[in-house]
Amino acid sequence: MPPQKKICLIHDMFLYRGGAERFNIMFARALGADLAALFFSADGLEPTSLEFTGKSIAFGENKYTGGFRQIYLKYRVLFHTKFLQSYDTVIFSNDSLSAIRNVRKDAKKIYYAHSIPRYLFDQREFYYRKVPFLLRPVYILIRAIFEQMYRKELSMVDEIYVNSTNLQVAMKQYLDQESQILHPPVDTDYFIPTKEKGDYYISFSKLSSLKRVERTVEAFREMPEEKLLVIYGENDPQKDEIITLAKWYENITFLTLTNNNELPRYIAGAIATIFIARNEDFGMVSLESMSCGVPVIGVDEWGIRETIIDGKTGILLSPEATKEELISAVHKLNLETALTMKTDCIERAQEFSLNAFEKIVREKFL
Repeated sequence: MPPQKKICLIHDMFLYRGGAERFNIMFARALGADLAALFFSADGLEPTSLEFTGKSIAFGENKYTGGFRQIYLKYRVLFHTKFLQSYDTVIFSNDSLSAIRNVRKDAKKIYYAHSIPRYLFDQREFYYRKVPFLLRPVYILIRAIFEQMYRKELSMVDEIYVNSTNLQVAMKQYLDQESQILHPPVDTDYFIPTKEKGDYYISFSKLSSLKRVERTVEAFREMPEEKLLVIYGENDPQKDEIITLAKWYENITFLTLTNNNELPRYIAGAIATIFIARNEDFGMVSLESMSCGVPVIGVDEWGIRETIIDGKTGILLSPEATKEELISAVHKLNLETALTMKTDCIERAQEFSLNAFEKIVREKFL
């Protein structure tokens, strides 16, 4: 019997309770891999909460914010990941790819892209506008260096996997790289329906600009008769700004969870999930909601339309997702209508089940 491969999955940082973090924990668990990251935040997603029993390796600390955190990450990834030399297979996720320089030449090198680096490619202008005017020349220089490094490191990878058809197209368009699609899974034994239904709609996306949760809040400010529950993480970048938008509105409630195991219950109790993220590469939110038997109000673009079936497991808005469209969709997708979609939602989520995913990755990578 051949010796078991030693595998490590390296992610940039476990700062948020996001889809990429949940995916990587499930991926590492399926392969019996170790899990490495710059840090594992106490307010983020703890791997053991998703039954990960392997080794967690932190090669840095949570000591910076904003752009300084990205520079610190790049430094630590380049100079503090020599431990990867002991692994036979290394899987890189998000902004951890520079660690490939510290991997043995004979090791298998796999890159799983949850997204291309948005600040380098399709969202360059969006991120550039967020930089203070006087710092923009420095930002442009650093961005150019990071882009050159990323292209070089990508050429060193043996196999590239992406989470959706849209990202596969983007990988070819911006980087001229071929890739294989490996859809993220949903744990249908964890995200389960309940008999009890509440009278609220739910948003459990990260509070950041590209997720457009502020637009959801603005829409519900004009629907005082409808309730919105917003679940967020303590590290979410626009937390204070978005919470302030709802300060005087009793129909909008914000909640951060100390125990991630409570999330499925809140989702399952909702009428529908609101998920109108801009340029979402895949969107595990949709699968997790449908697995709980809850339809989704999403947008007809990118990865979201690869999971939601319009009129059957939710409602797809135009990519602009205007406030008026969202209000109309909420009125259309009331409790009675949502209940008629429950079975279709559950069946759709089963197509992305964790059991099927685990079988695929073990065949591919073990």
